[in-house]
Amino acid sequence: MFDRLSRILTAIVLMSSNIILFAETVPSLIIKNCKIDIAYTVNSHREIMEKTWQDVCKVLEMPVTDVPGGEFCINHAGNPVYIQSGDICADGSFKIPINFGWCDEPTASCPTSSWVLSDDKKTCFRPDDACWKDTENISEFKLLAAIVYGESSVNNVYEEMAGIASAVIRRRDAAKQKSVNLLIKNFPNFSYVIHDGNARYKKLLCSEETNEFDNAYKAAENALSYGEDYANGGCFWDGADIKTGGVNHYRYTEGFHFTQLSHNIFLLKEPPPKQIKTKNGQYDYKYESTATYGKTIFWKLNNAFLKARGKKQCQ
Repeated sequence: MFDRLSRILTAIVLMSSNIILFAETVPSLIIKNCKIDIAYTVNSHREIMEKTWQDVCKVLEMPVTDVPGGEFCINHAGNPVYIQSGDICADGSFKIPINFGWCDEPTASCPTSSWVLSDDKKTCFRPDDACWKDTENISEFKLLAAIVYGESSVNNVYEEMAGIASAVIRRRDAAKQKSVNLLIKNFPNFSYVIHDGNARYKKLLCSEETNEFDNAYKAAENALSYGEDYANGGCFWDGADIKTGGVNHYRYTEGFHFTQLSHNIFLLKEPPPKQIKTKNGQYDYKYESTATYGKTIFWKLNNAFLKARGKKQCQ
């Protein structure tokens, strides 16, 4: 009996611990639920809302009345189906009838769609991973800073972070993506920190503080404003993983070359020339180094490779 009770108490403690460790709670926001639009609905079908009463008739596949001043549809029996207007409030709720001040009363809300409003409307909660997995609702500025912070070394070298930021924006533009958010959505393997549980990446995204990540934010700002290009034309990068990966690392497989000896910070041996021929030409390696900062090497595609494969830079 004691063992069973002990197990139950342990389970309760673990469950409580999980709530603390794997969820976060903040006070809800009280906003004035101002009217943002007017919609029309059918009295018996309030889930049908359109901008004009004529649109409601179209949704119901009923012709509109031809009576001057009439605002109703004609059903198949020839009888009128009346349309009523209402308010669409800021929280998305629909209030009928219109002009009764429904949307003027303050209402509880949450910071973003990743939060869930509690039943008593006093707090908002979400799993702790929502703050870094909900990349569609994160500003491009913060997302870029988080990628930069996660991909860079722990010494927080500004030039290293700025180089990564410049490379990301160059990749974004080359892929014709409107934002970094869309870049990582459509090219999910572009940056591993987005998916591999990188602690630095998650730390920045889940923090409202900026001072601790000052260099990362400055690097993001520099790249987004097309400031100094610390990547020196590069759009790819590697950290120490290129050394630990050895000959199995994909840079080895596809070939690389250091344009300057100072770029070889990990004392790597270049792979032998590939001597790959196509109808457009020949190339010996795919990547060539452009810069090095901290513990990061930056690369771009070699011109001979681009010509031989008919590719464009950074794609």
